[in-house]
Amino acid sequence: MFEFLKKTRLTKYNSQELKKDPKAEFKKSFLNNSNHQWINEDRITRRSIEILLDSLNLKQIQFFTKHPTYIIPCQAHLSCAIGRTQNHHLILAFPELLQLLKSASAFHAIAVLAHEMGHIYHQHTEHKIDTLTAQIEADEFAFELGFGEELQEVLLDHAHSLDCRVRISRLTAKLMTQK
Repeated sequence: MFEFLKKTRLTKYNSQELKKDPKAEFKKSFLNNSNHQWINEDRITRRSIEILLDSLNLKQIQFFTKHPTYIIPCQAHLSCAIGRTQNHHLILAFPELLQLLKSASAFHAIAVLAHEMGHIYHQHTEHKIDTLTAQIEADEFAFELGFGEELQEVLLDHAHSLDCRVRISRLTAKLMTQK
């Protein structure tokens, strides 16, 4: 990961290109970025990431255009977001998540990535808020992108903590009012 930080220079997505078709151009820039070469090596992984990127609205695309974010594969459990590092953000995708992206449960992995993007979008590392509030806001971001049920299912597999049970109940309430 430190090699990544050394090699990566400030790379904001080209704002001229974004004026044509913001979503298509953002997706193209994101997927063609050299940090995301690993995504393009597997068509199923690429399709999963495309689904995530297609779910972003224009306001979110504008945010991530100004705040370049890279998904980097590495070792640990599921994933985590790292706030501003130099002039970009990182989402670390761990082996378990990478396997999920390629599986029949790809939408569960997409939901986890959407949650991590929520941490970046809400700039949790730059604001002083408690952990549970940050988790709930990131959950709501994933919910707004349409991955509430999938995130809830992921959380049900980890329902051993009180925070996780609170998050599940919040998502359940949102899902119930949606129907």
